[in-house]
Parts: sequence; structure tokens; C-alpha cells
Amino acid sequence: MADPAPGKRRYSLRVELIAMLTIVLVMAVVSLSFTAEWLGQRRHDQQEIERLQSHARGLAMLAARSFRNGDLQRESLEELLHDSAAQLGVSYEIHRIRADDELEQLASVGVHAGFEALPAPPIQLGSRVDDQLLDRYQMLIIDEPIPTRDGQRVTLRMIAEHSPWARSHDWREMLIVAVGVGVLLLVLGGLLVELQVLRPTRALEAAVARVAKGELDVEAPTEGPAELAELALAFNDMTASLREQQSTLASAHERLQRAERLAAIGRLAAGVAHEVGNPLAAIVGYTELLLGEPQIGADASDLLVRVQAQTQRIQAIVAQLLDYSKPAKKATLAFSLVARAQEVVTLLRADPRCAGVTLEVAGDPELEAFADPALVEQILINLVLNGARAAREGDEDPPKVRVRVRALADALAVDVRDNGPGVPDDVRPRLFEPFFTTRSAGEGTGLGLAISQGLAESMEGSLEYLDSEGPGALFRLLVPTSS
Repeated sequence: MADPAPGKRRYSLRVELIAMLTIVLVMAVVSLSFTAEWLGQRRHDQQEIERLQSHARGLAMLAARSFRNGDLQRESLEELLHDSAAQLGVSYEIHRIRADDELEQLASVGVHAGFEALPAPPIQLGSRVDDQLLDRYQMLIIDEPIPTRDGQRVTLRMIAEHSPWARSHDWREMLIVAVGVGVLLLVLGGLLVELQVLRPTRALEAAVARVAKGELDVEAPTEGPAELAELALAFNDMTASLREQQSTLASAHERLQRAERLAAIGRLAAGVAHEVGNPLAAIVGYTELLLGEPQIGADASDLLVRVQAQTQRIQAIVAQLLDYSKPAKKATLAFSLVARAQEVVTLLRADPRCAGVTLEVAGDPELEAFADPALVEQILINLVLNGARAAREGDEDPPKVRVRVRALADALAVDVRDNGPGVPDDVRPRLFEPFFTTRSAGEGTGLGLAISQGLAESMEGSLEYLDSEGPGALFRLLVPTSS
């Protein structure tokens, strides 16, 4: 993995998320706590003002009885004020506004009565609450007019100490609780981030690291949030595509190697045909001439027959080399694959190489292939002959080769199975290599399967060896269909 660019620091996602959660959660909890406390205090102050204002209004109505016929019944008024002040813990003042708009204090009850810092009552009568003194002195002042029957302008003033909703130590305790709740939420949020973000991210990172090492069969777990799950699915699709491309490249590389070998054998075959073919033909001709001479004895004639047989064998090998190196001529048409296989089996039943071997064909005669019937026949002959030889070498009785034709998704499969000893594991990778053979010297050239595979690929088909249960070997020829 490449190092980060110089001068750029890499931060852990875990650290950044935890730091962000810390700031957001603590600020949110503290802000909500202080906001709730402030709103509670506002509601408390409003309710307190409304309660005292209602009490002052009722007291003013009672105090109006002390003003009758222009006379002030001071004793009854002060008694009323003393009783109310003792009950509520407040102070009262009674002011009268004379004709010259001067204020005259008629009564004063309580500790705050006559406090010089308090403003004078308003000249104009009316119910009033002084909020400024509440903020400045933490004192609540309510002025309420007393309705007198003789038209006097008299004002009742209530003075009460503000009862705060919360004190300084309450705010500290609330801050401690808010920070504790924030830390708890932080821990829970950290666990959530670990489970939902960091763990799936680490799993995806591990999968990426394995792919970087060349392990393309890795699949990232599709767990966690939808975004990370979609990312994991996209990663799995990418690895599947890479595996498919790798398989395609490996197949193309294998075909390229085979093509290179074919080209090399072609050049070799051309040289052999030119340099060896003519001398071999001459040797065969001279041998036939010598065999026609009457003076040759029996021993010499026997030697000449052997020379002629070996020379013809060399010519057959040269012919196989030429067949392998030059492209096959195709005549593509539709035909019944089962009928063609039955013709091949009927022909080979009379072949000495299949003596004692049971040959069978199975399949639907209606299945049609779209290929070159001559090339298919050549491939089947080679596969059946190889199967017959292997079946005779096995322990099963009777030796048998079975040809089965069946339809796949986009091709027809011809399975050729024998009940011989099978193919050893160390031999399977080299089955289709030119000149590779398991037969004894002089029994084969190792070109049969290589030529058959080349013929199958020339028809857009394939030939492969399949692992199967039971004794024997199984080869599958895929032939294109007409549909």
C-alpha cells in the first residue's frame, strides 16, 4: 500500500468520530438542560407574579372598605395589611395622590416598606408590575389601585422578595448531571459507531488487503448500515468480475500456449515432411521393389517386410503431425448427434482394437448439433478407441464404453465413459499436451487428444476431462446446437 503524501497526516476515523460525538452530545445535553432550566424559571416567575398580582387585587378590594365618606379607618387598614403581610411574607404601602398630584403615604407595613431605592408609585392609577426592579434588586413590586367610593386616588403597593427557581449550586449540580448524561450517551454512541461503522469498515479493509495479495476468492461481509452493505456488495461484484477475468485470461493464455506449440509443431512438420517425407517414400518404394525380386530368400524377405512396416509407421506419424499443425476444414450443418454416435460405434465394433469391449450409445435422437459431422466423428472415434483400450486394462467385467448425448443450456454434451482404471491425478493436467502419452513406446504418439481438442475448439466447442464418481475416465465433448 502506498504511503500517504508528505506533509499530510492521516487521522483515524475512530478518533474523529469519537471527538465529534463528544462535542455534539455534550453540547446538546448541556444546552437542552440549561434551556429546560431557563424555561422552568420563566414559567415559575410568571406564575409567581400572577399569584401575587391576584392577591394584591383582592386585597385592594378589601382595603377599599377603610375609605368611607372621605375618612380613613387607619386601624382597620393596617390590621388588614399586617395580616396579609404575615401570611405571605410581603410588604405593603398605601399611597394617596392628592389634587396637586403629590403622593401622600398613608400606611407602610413590612420590612421593605419605605425602602428609599424603590420608585414612587405612578400618578395615573392602574395595575402595574415593575419588572426592572425584579432584575435589579430581585424584588417584585405590584401597584394596584384601590377603588374608593368618594373618588380618591389611592394605590396599594405590594413588595415581595423574588423566590428564585434555582440557585447557583443548583446550576452546578445540573451541569454535573448534564455532563454525566453526555458521557453516557458518548459511550453508547461510541459502541454504536464501533458496531455499525468501524467493524464493517475493518472487515472491508481486511478483504481489500487479501485481494491486494492476490486472493480473489474473498467476499466482504454485507453487514452494517445500508451504505456500507452496498459498498461490500460492490466490492464482492468487483472480485467476482476479477475472478472471471482471471479465468478468461488463464484460458486465453493456455490457448495462446497451445497455439504457439501448434505453430512450432507446424514448422517442424513442414520441415519433416520436406526433409523426411521424400526419403521415406523412396525407402518404401525400394522396399516394395526388393520384395518383388524372386531371388530374395525368406530371411531377407522377412527383414524387408519389417523395414516396410516401420517406414509406413513413420509416414503415419508425419501425417499426424501435418494434421495437427494445419487448420481443419469445416463444413457446418445440422445433424443428429445420437445418430452420428451410433454410426461411429457400429463402425468400431468391427475394429480389432475394440474386440471384447461393449459399446453403448444413449440419448434422444431428436437432439441436433450444428457443427461439422466429419470432425465430430473423428473426435468420437479417438475417444471411443482410447476408452476401449482403457476398459480392457481395468478389472471390470465386461469392459464397457458408454456414449451418452444430452442437452445443456446452450450446447449438446457428449459424455464418453469407460470402466477402466481411470486417469491418475498427476497425469490429468497433461492429458491434452502434444506428444504426451501413457502408452508404451511404439503404441502411440500422444497426438490423439491434442488433435481432438483442437478440432472441438475449431467448431466453437470444447473437449475436457471430468472428475466423476465410480471407476473409469469421463471425457465430455461440447458441440454447438442449431438453436
